[in-house]
Amino acid sequence: MLGPALFKIRFPLISKEEFTKKIVPSDLLSKDEVIAVYQFHALPNCRGISDGLFPMQFPTNGRISDRKEGTLLMDIEKVSEFAREDFESSRYSEKVYINGVSWKIMAKIKTKSESTENEKWLGFFYWCDATKKDSLWRCCVRSATCRIVSQKNRAKNSIGIFCDRVFNNKLTNWGFENFISFAELMDSSKGFYNREEDKVTLAIDVTTVDEPKVHKLILDHNKSTGTISMEIEKVSEFSREIFLSERKCETVYIKGFPWKILAKIEKNNESTGNEKFFCFYLWCDAPKEENWSCKCSAIFRIFSQKSGVPDYRRELNDQVLDNKENSWGYCFFSFAELMNTSKGYDKSEDKVTLAIDVIVKEAKTEDKS
Repeated sequence: MLGPALFKIRFPLISKEEFTKKIVPSDLLSKDEVIAVYQFHALPNCRGISDGLFPMQFPTNGRISDRKEGTLLMDIEKVSEFAREDFESSRYSEKVYINGVSWKIMAKIKTKSESTENEKWLGFFYWCDATKKDSLWRCCVRSATCRIVSQKNRAKNSIGIFCDRVFNNKLTNWGFENFISFAELMDSSKGFYNREEDKVTLAIDVTTVDEPKVHKLILDHNKSTGTISMEIEKVSEFSREIFLSERKCETVYIKGFPWKILAKIEKNNESTGNEKFFCFYLWCDAPKEENWSCKCSAIFRIFSQKSGVPDYRRELNDQVLDNKENSWGYCFFSFAELMNTSKGYDKSEDKVTLAIDVIVKEAKTEDKS
């Protein structure tokens, strides 16, 4: 009679080695129970194998999982009632463990700063549920794709992507304050809202990485110039993502500083309406814990995909970046113009190639500690 009890209580907490050494020889579990435990360890993402035999009475989803990737799901029930609640009202998903840290989806009712009306928007965030008492935890998210799952076969998901965020006890969430208005969310023609069930489904696909060791900045006086390059595949899909979705390239070191290209979907302050603009930035990924600054010049280039059409370029001269303002760039043009074939876009390739030629003229660093 103790077998199922031990299975339910100790199975989520015990290591495979300890289970083999202490529990198996005791004959307290049946053969099927022992096999189920080994199956769980062999297939950690397939929870149904063991739960089918002895369903847990409490959530144990990935309790000790060290997997680097995962998907969080959340059904918001009674959306029509949620939409009538006050600003900052929130909903949370069940906890999921990824890379040893517990995560949830957080949905909030938000307003839009530039809106003159009290229109309600869905705020959609990736939230770490780790205890703030543990000041040492950190998790590096390579990419997180926030999605509203379509309820119709032919409708497309609403997508927003952010990249390269390090979460810790000070930065516990990241996402999109104005993911979609509730008016659009509950428009049945969009395919997100199931009127009969009065619900929407949110998802976040997450990829984490082991955070690289952070070294103090050491100036490299032998290399003060360099080129950062980046290819954005499936530009047509990128253009359909929500505002503030982003892409980043791999790091390139110039003068001892880590540099990246950051591409984002933004609004142009001079433009009216919701037209999307393609913006890209020179971004210094140096630690904010250090007092650093550098003066740099750069040439931003978007390569033409067609012969006879010149590359697009823009120059940045003597811009100072530091640990408080670590990026600078431009909203180049609208996606409509970016994807105009007469401008050098190749529809069959559906990609854009970017480059920034960087000259670091002056650089200094000082450890705050």
